[in-house]
Amino acid sequence: MTTVTLRSAALSWTAPTENVDGSALTNLSGYKVYWGSSPRTYSSSASVSGGGTTTFTTNLAPGTWYFAVTAVDSAGGESAKTNEVSKTVL
Repeated sequence: MTTVTLRSAALSWTAPTENVDGSALTNLSGYKVYWGSSPRTYSSSASVSGGGTTTFTTNLAPGTWYFAVTAVDSAGGESAKTNEVSKTVL
């Protein structure tokens, strides 16, 4: 399980086990976290290295934020985005 903390918000997800094409994911090198203030419109992103438990922290203005995560392999390839989640930051 990986946790990302974003100013009063925490994202957790289970690491993926396969690539978009269904092949086994054998070279996971990290994640990319996407976020923005509108659904499915991500104005910011950050790379999170390592496939194990990782924490990433950034400051967010108050409001509702929408997040998605991808897995990144050692060649820089990304998985499909996770389902979107939202969090209201006070």
